[in-house]
Amino acid sequence: MILPRLFAFDVDGTLFNSQNRILDSTKEALQLLETQGHKIILASGRGPLSLEPVWEQLGRELPYIGFNGALVVDGSTVVFERTLPAAGAEQAVQLAREYGLGINAYEGRRWVIEEENPYSAEEGRLVNAQPELGDFGSLKKIHKLLMIGPAEAVRLYRDELRARSDQLNVALSLPNYCEVVNREVSKGRILQKVCGYFGVELEDTVAFGDGENDLELLATAGLAVAMGNGHRALLAEADYVTASNDEDGILQGVRWALNLAC
Repeated sequence: MILPRLFAFDVDGTLFNSQNRILDSTKEALQLLETQGHKIILASGRGPLSLEPVWEQLGRELPYIGFNGALVVDGSTVVFERTLPAAGAEQAVQLAREYGLGINAYEGRRWVIEEENPYSAEEGRLVNAQPELGDFGSLKKIHKLLMIGPAEAVRLYRDELRARSDQLNVALSLPNYCEVVNREVSKGRILQKVCGYFGVELEDTVAFGDGENDLELLATAGLAVAMGNGHRALLAEADYVTASNDEDGILQGVRWALNLAC
């Protein structure tokens, strides 16, 4: 088997443990990959505002797939972006209002909410960033919408929006987080574009994830590693189920992938 050369890591629930910290064993795993000459990319539902601060914990800057694939950035270069169609965004927002969900809109480094709510306040504490209060109409484009609320309401919202719209990619990243992007993007689809950018064959990729929004990423990659704390559908898709994000799962999964490829 060809040695994998591009490792893609989800962030929340994968690189981060349950306390939103990066374990020393995870840093050891990334250092091992870099020492052996492999490429690393983050693949997250987060955007630049909350992704780039992760670099401080990692001790290094990394390219990233942000907003579930709607934005790919390498240093100062925007490699790819795809925004939401206006009609689809309006439909998603209106339905979220009917369900009483917290609505968050993202344009690059901007995070906008139209009214203060406990869901967005909690998200701000988790990602160590704060939204700006404003009108969604002030955004020239929207890369992603994030709807937050009670898990059952969010699940019903996801199901109804999927049934109503063929313009959107709608998936849960957490039981109470529903992420909405352009239907043409997902972490998996964009992984193929990233391979072209880095000059890596798709079969030479390894993807790590835990959430429903990582399904296409793991299905697309050459090797798929699901975290032990992952969504049950993800566990079924994986080539390997590693330990949880609290139990050195990244290091264990990296060692498995490297040993398999030798």
